[in-house]
Amino acid sequence: MRLTILGSCASQPGPGEACSGYLVSSGDTHVMLDCGSGTLGPLQRHVALEDLRAIVVSHLHPDHYLDLVALRYGRTYGVADARPIDVYLPPGGIAHLDRLASALSSTTPFWEGALALHEYEPGVPLALGTLTARPHEVRHGIRSFGMRVEDGDRVLAYTSDTVPCEEIGALAEGAHTLLAEATLAGGAPRHHDPATHLSAVDAAAVAAKAGVERLVLSHFWYTADRALAVSEAATSFGGDVQAAASGRCFEV
Repeated sequence: MRLTILGSCASQPGPGEACSGYLVSSGDTHVMLDCGSGTLGPLQRHVALEDLRAIVVSHLHPDHYLDLVALRYGRTYGVADARPIDVYLPPGGIAHLDRLASALSSTTPFWEGALALHEYEPGVPLALGTLTARPHEVRHGIRSFGMRVEDGDRVLAYTSDTVPCEEIGALAEGAHTLLAEATLAGGAPRHHDPATHLSAVDAAAVAAKAGVERLVLSHFWYTADRALAVSEAATSFGGDVQAAASGRCFEV
């Protein structure tokens, strides 16, 4: 199983970056975790849209799903007889996207023919080709779901956006790679009060307790010092610590 970073910024893209988006691949199965602003371009450097098995959205903040709008327009008007791409949303996600569609266009139904929208439930596995994704609800300002992605005995855990909580520990337990948001790392401004995100030290504490092999920090504020974030995490986690950046690949 391979993890490819498509975008790793929080809220807005930084120079040469995109917001949250991650490609998980195993053989001919390719699944996108989140589809934030600017991620579709980097995605197509690695896999054709026709070969994408599904998109799984962790939560309904725009920096995690907004490129679904661009994808809809591209599939509707740019590809003859395009195959609808399966999109798995958190509970309430279809109604949320329908409200967005009504603000964007008078075309109804807006998503049909381009994206096939589904909703997942906490703990109920999604069979996605050779991969299995298990949603774990975590704690954020809105409902947010980390994903535990399994390929045989290899496990990738993705935190989504969250605060420190017991649920992340269960999500990460025994994973080979933990892909963790670290919005409060690397000198980022602390505008959230109360905080709704992890720091690098928080993510490292989860990685250490869960016994993971590698920690990949992501979801950085666009001004963050990523090298500083890695050094912050290394004070609490003795394993391999890496900073996500567009185009980086990791074998899980």
